[in-house]
Amino acid sequence: MPIKKTKSTKAGPKNQAKKEKAATVRRKPKNGHKDTKKDIEKKKTHKSKTKINAKSIIAVVIIAAVAFCFFLGIQNTDTPQTDDEHTVKTGDKVYIRFTQKLENGTILDTNYEDIAKEAGIVKNKYPPLIFIVGKGQVPGGLESALIGMKAGGKKTVILEPKDAYGEYKTELAGVADRVQYRERNLTVVNHEHLTSKEFTELFRKRVAILGDTVSTYASWNYTITGVKPDNITIKAIIKRGSVHKLPDIPWNCTAIEVREYETILRQDPPEGTVVPTQLGNATVTTSDDAIILTINPEIGDVYLLDGIPAKVTKLSETHITLDANHPLAGKTMIFDIELLQITKVMA
Repeated sequence: MPIKKTKSTKAGPKNQAKKEKAATVRRKPKNGHKDTKKDIEKKKTHKSKTKINAKSIIAVVIIAAVAFCFFLGIQNTDTPQTDDEHTVKTGDKVYIRFTQKLENGTILDTNYEDIAKEAGIVKNKYPPLIFIVGKGQVPGGLESALIGMKAGGKKTVILEPKDAYGEYKTELAGVADRVQYRERNLTVVNHEHLTSKEFTELFRKRVAILGDTVSTYASWNYTITGVKPDNITIKAIIKRGSVHKLPDIPWNCTAIEVREYETILRQDPPEGTVVPTQLGNATVTTSDDAIILTINPEIGDVYLLDGIPAKVTKLSETHITLDANHPLAGKTMIFDIELLQITKVMA
């Protein structure tokens, strides 16, 4: 069819935990060579760079399934006009029969029943293609070809890539690491200073009372250790060996080291846990210092990266190749069209 369908965090109320993107795509080098993967440095202490604070605990982004369509079309801003009121103009609704082909004659789509069956294209129905000219619902070149046509008219149009589904852009193809690493240890900030507004937002209390114990979405409490005008001091109450659940982490965390100003939490995912990522589901394994995600997509899967649908075109043990170009980008299209009806759309 030519239709275009178109997260170690320092934990304390003040610091916002930085979310890591589930997948980092590297642009494919123009010379064709793969990027060299840097070795993972082994950590000799429990210290973690990831910080968690009370604010970061409630600032959780829930990753939801995103529904999207892969096919992109080409907007055309130079649609020609005509003065004949009985011909197609921008804004008109048109009803057409069409056959879409490659230069070698291969039929890609059609709504002529006999041609479809002969080409092995199976459909339940073969209705006319209906769209409004100028809305970018079909390739721009096809819209332009309809301008000036009258009902009953037929024509064959040849669209260069730029007028069909666009030129193929190498910058829209790239590789992502199939095996990805995350810090296993998280750092919780034990002592923090909050403004009155921050205190109220985090703990839902209007008044801070010295010595009171308050709680937020973390699985540990805080003690109010200082109260001054617009400066409230709190301290996290965490014991070594205690197990905690954070709202944005799907497994338990254990306090392995408690210091005066910070506590180290170790993430403890069960081996083999499957978690969603931006590039599909991943299997979780661990080392002393890292959580290891092995992503398991399939060739042909489509994922949304930075708002652009990208298709998995190649897999290796270490890399995933993706392509965000339209499947027909770079190809010349041939359309046989028959204009059945024109309907003037009221403004």
